[in-house]
Amino acid sequence: MQNMEAERTAESTEFETVEIAECKARKVKVPRRIIHFANGETMEEYSTDEEEEEEEHEKQVVSVDTSKLTWGPYFWFHMWRVATSTISVCDYMGEKLASLFGITSPKYQYAIDEYYRIKKEEEEEEEENRLADEAERTFAAQRRGEQENPAAVKEQPEGNGATFVNVSFELKPESSLRNPDPNRVPSPLPS
Repeated sequence: MQNMEAERTAESTEFETVEIAECKARKVKVPRRIIHFANGETMEEYSTDEEEEEEEHEKQVVSVDTSKLTWGPYFWFHMWRVATSTISVCDYMGEKLASLFGITSPKYQYAIDEYYRIKKEEEEEEEENRLADEAERTFAAQRRGEQENPAAVKEQPEGNGATFVNVSFELKPESSLRNPDPNRVPSPLPS
């Protein structure tokens, strides 16, 4: 009995220490990015172990103590540093000058724009021609219908001596109601 109890306590302590060791060894993985969808769902994207190793390798910056270098490596270190700094400055200035002079746009952009403008005009012209042809066919069909069935078309009767009178009225603006004329009385409406 005591053997069994001793084994249980030994096993339980082993189990506990293993579990604690595993917990300490595990890294909590943080998602590299979280994608939110329109329907409310989310997807977490984790980086792979290889990507993590590459990131750690990139983060390690080697600091060089130049006072302990011999002349060859010392000279090479400073030349490399000057060269990379010069290239970075040239790259930055090149971008700024290119955008200043407007050479960031495609070389033949004007030709591309002209092509699309001409293509759009041709499509519009084709649409106009199609609509005009359709209108002509409709008009011709209506004419044929009138010629085949002349009784269906009613002519306006000629005037029996009656003429239309063109009547126009001029309205005078009324004085504002805020400043009524005390000598003027509105006329009663006939019933």
